[in-house]
Amino acid sequence: MTVAEFYGGVEYSVTQFAVQLTNEIEEKIAKRDLFYEDQIIRYIERRATLFIQSLTLTPAVSAVMKKEVAAHVLYKLKPVMKHQIVFQIAK
Repeated sequence: MTVAEFYGGVEYSVTQFAVQLTNEIEEKIAKRDLFYEDQIIRYIERRATLFIQSLTLTPAVSAVMKKEVAAHVLYKLKPVMKHQIVFQIAK
């Protein structure tokens, strides 16, 4: 049994998207294309929204999937953001 068969189609594609988005953002942070924490969060939310809209899901499941993608990516990026010294806006 493969991971795709275990998860199912939609869940596997969402997980795969989250991992790819994490890698993409890590590269952008290293190149200093993204250097503010708020900028990174907005980028994650925008990309997650566009991806989830491409799937045929109910609004409730779409909202949950979007939050899960954002949480997963931010969790994986915290050490990278700390190591690369990403700026934070004082509130």
